[in-house]
Amino acid sequence: MTFEKEIIDNAVSKLIKGDDYRDEVVNAINVSFLDFAVDFFKKIITAKIKENNVDLAWYKKHFIAADNISSDDKAIFSGINKKTITNIHGSATKKIVLDIASANFEYLSELISSLEKDSESGIVLNIKISYKEVSVELSLIESLLVINALATKKIAIRGGAWSSIGKKIEKPLLLKLCKLCKVPKEYINSSVFKKNEALNFDREVDFKLYDSIKEKEYRVEVKLMGRGNPESADVIYARGTDIFIADTLSEQNRNQLKFENIEYIEMKGNLHCVADFKILLEKLDIPCK
Repeated sequence: MTFEKEIIDNAVSKLIKGDDYRDEVVNAINVSFLDFAVDFFKKIITAKIKENNVDLAWYKKHFIAADNISSDDKAIFSGINKKTITNIHGSATKKIVLDIASANFEYLSELISSLEKDSESGIVLNIKISYKEVSVELSLIESLLVINALATKKIAIRGGAWSSIGKKIEKPLLLKLCKLCKVPKEYINSSVFKKNEALNFDREVDFKLYDSIKEKEYRVEVKLMGRGNPESADVIYARGTDIFIADTLSEQNRNQLKFENIEYIEMKGNLHCVADFKILLEKLDIPCK
């Protein structure tokens, strides 16, 4: 999922005020999902009218086998996401995605057909889609396939959004804090770093700040973790962190940070984030005004 600058700016502003930023992520997820759903329904109308048959061949032809459908969407339309295919098969080439999507489509079709044939189920479901005075009605099987595809897409969007939100906001958040505290640019470095250049694997850190004589560098790490996953703070030990900025910390996190003499700021519910950051800068002799 792509986060627009407005969403990132809003999330940063909320964090600095001590508010919860997560409603911005939820809003972005909903907008992305609704855009997908509306476009999906329009495609269904076009495909259904064009083929005008009662079996599921039209769905497979237009949403799984079609060359103009991306691998990601072929997987979604069959009820599975591309990441799951990669995790299971170790790859997600076009051929693998098409094969798995086709197989999953057939499996779901048979599973739903068994429900329709089961006289005891009593399930009656028909989705009617109308657009510009044109309407199509989907059978039980078709309706459940569409519902399953929408559910799969919502899960994929949500997973992608929450896994990437931290990386999208970390640097803008630190840059905003430094700007509000008037830290001169020459004492800020927001590049991608390695803990030890001799290592052949990356020890990425979010930020570096320098003291007034540039003799000491401070490695800064940001984690927008919730209270439910406090273990995310453990990254500070792998990356030689000197300053830790977090959304929420557990009591154990705070005790560990104090024991390791790592400076930290907890932002959620903190009405003095900027003032606390300035105090931290002054304590470490990092220039600010």
